[in-house]
Amino acid sequence: MGYELFVSRRYLSALRGRGQTSFTTLIAVTGVTLGVAALVIVLSVFNGFSDLLWQGLLSVNPHVVVQRPYGQAMVLDQDLIAQLEKRPDIAAVAPFIASEGFLLRKPPGGELVQAGVVIRGVDADELVKVTDVVDRLWAGDTLDLGLQASRGRGKVYGMVIGRGLADRMGTLLGAEVMLGLLPKEILVGQQPQWRRYVVTGIYHTGVDELDSALAFVSREAAQRDLGWKNQISGIQLRLDDPFQADVLQTRLVLPDLDVVTWMDEHRNLYASIRMEKWFGFLVLSLIVAVAGFNVISILMMTVAEKKKEIGVLKALGTPPKAMGRIFTYVGLGIGFFGVFLGNAIGFFLCWLQQTFELIRLPGQLYIIQALPVKMYATDFAMISVVAVALCLAFTLFPSRDAASVDPIEALRD
Repeated sequence: MGYELFVSRRYLSALRGRGQTSFTTLIAVTGVTLGVAALVIVLSVFNGFSDLLWQGLLSVNPHVVVQRPYGQAMVLDQDLIAQLEKRPDIAAVAPFIASEGFLLRKPPGGELVQAGVVIRGVDADELVKVTDVVDRLWAGDTLDLGLQASRGRGKVYGMVIGRGLADRMGTLLGAEVMLGLLPKEILVGQQPQWRRYVVTGIYHTGVDELDSALAFVSREAAQRDLGWKNQISGIQLRLDDPFQADVLQTRLVLPDLDVVTWMDEHRNLYASIRMEKWFGFLVLSLIVAVAGFNVISILMMTVAEKKKEIGVLKALGTPPKAMGRIFTYVGLGIGFFGVFLGNAIGFFLCWLQQTFELIRLPGQLYIIQALPVKMYATDFAMISVVAVALCLAFTLFPSRDAASVDPIEALRD
C-alpha cells in the first residue's frame, strides 16, 4: 500500500506543467471545484428559503393538534390538558376553537368590502405560548384579544388579522369589522349571526395563505359566536423541536382522538420542498459528473504516456490490482483536491452573504432584507461523498486499462 501511494503521488506531481495533460488536469479540478461550490451555495440558499417558509408557517400554527375525527367538537377536558402538560416532550398546550366565516367592513365613504376568513379562537396568554405570533406583529405592540367595548347587550372583542387580509379589507389598527361565523351544521337559507370586532393587531408571516385568511380572536368570543358552552375544536401543542412532531405522533396514543402534526397539515408542501431540494442536488451533480470525464481523459493519457514505466513496475512484480490502485489513487487525488477547494469556496461565499448580506431582496416582496443562506454540515458531507464517489467511479476504466498492460509488450515498445 505504501509504494502504491508513493507512485500515485509522483504521477500527480508529474501532471503539473506538462502541456495538454496539465491543461486537462486544470479543467478537471476546476470542474469538480465549481460543481461542489455550486452545490454548496444552491443547497444553502435553498435551506435558507425553506427555513424561512417553515418559520413563517410555524410562527402562527401549532406543531401538533389533538382533535376528534373529522374535526368534530369535543368537550373541554381539563384532565386531558393536565396530562398533556406533564409530558416532557410538550412545551405548551392551548385549547382552541376553529371555524370559517366572513369579514365585512364598510370604510367611510366607500363600498362594502367582504372576505372569507379562518377564525382561530385561543386565549391570548395561551396563544403566546403555542405560537410566535407576537414576534410577527406588524402593527400593534401586544396581543390584545380581550373585551374592547360593551354596547348594550353586545360585547366587542379584539381581533388580530394578517397583513394580506388587512390590505384586502383596507383595515388599519383600531378599525371595526363585522364577523359572521358559519356553524358546523347550517340550514338552507340560514344567515350567520354578525358580531362586531376591533382590529387590535396585524401580523405578517410572509406566507400569503396565512396572512390573507387567518384571524385570531379569544376563545370566549368564538364560543359566544358559535353558541358553544364548554366545547372546543381541539388542543394545540407546541414542541421544543417542531421536526420531532412525527415522533410525538407515534408516542401519543389517545382514545377516540386524532393526533395531527403540522407535517400532515402541509404534507404536499413539505414533500414538494424536500423533492425539489434533491432534484436540484441531482441536476447540479451533473457538473461534477462532466468534470469526471476529464478525469478519465487524464488517466487514459497518463496510462498511455507511462506505459513503459508501468511495464517496468509489473516486470518487477507489481500485481495487476496494485497497478490499478495506483491510478485509482491518482483520480481520487484530483477529486479530493477539487472537493476541498469547492467546499472552501462555497463556504466562504455563503459566509460572506450571511455576514455582510451582499445580495439584497426587494422589501415589498419579502419579509427579509437579504438572500437567506443556511449551511448544514450534513449537506457538506453528502456533497463531498457524492463528488468523491463520482471521481472514484470514473477511475475504474483507466485503472483496469493500466492493470491489463502486458509488461513484455510495454518494454518492447
